[in-house]
Amino acid sequence: MELHPYLPQSAWIQYHAAHSIHVTAYSPLGNANPTYGPPSKHAPPPLLENKVMKEIAEKRGCTTAQVSLAWGISRGTSVIPKSAHAGRIKENFGTGECGLEYEDFEKMAEVGRKYLTRFNNPSKGWGLDLYEGLEGV
Repeated sequence: MELHPYLPQSAWIQYHAAHSIHVTAYSPLGNANPTYGPPSKHAPPPLLENKVMKEIAEKRGCTTAQVSLAWGISRGTSVIPKSAHAGRIKENFGTGECGLEYEDFEKMAEVGRKYLTRFNNPSKGWGLDLYEGLEGV
């Protein structure tokens, strides 16, 4: 499922955990993929450029991508970042060295509340409201 700090879906993660269903986080870096098309004028700042994420990364000696991936892993999900660039792949593997603290998770929770956004939503093109009742979950 689409999971990143802008779309934490905490209740949905808890539901799956309660039923012993492992979750894989699709798009764990937010809207970093041009597949989604150009961002709307109401879109939040790119996750990897978010001020709070950058502050956490600097404080922990990580990159913003590593912060986002470490956040996802710490929630018990598998994360599947996509990259064809050797440097980014190596950076992603370094995520295990990015030690986040409780205060970081609190700050990222606020980021999620402020910028709650689902980037991958094919509803309009398919003529279906795929996420009806799930926004904010």
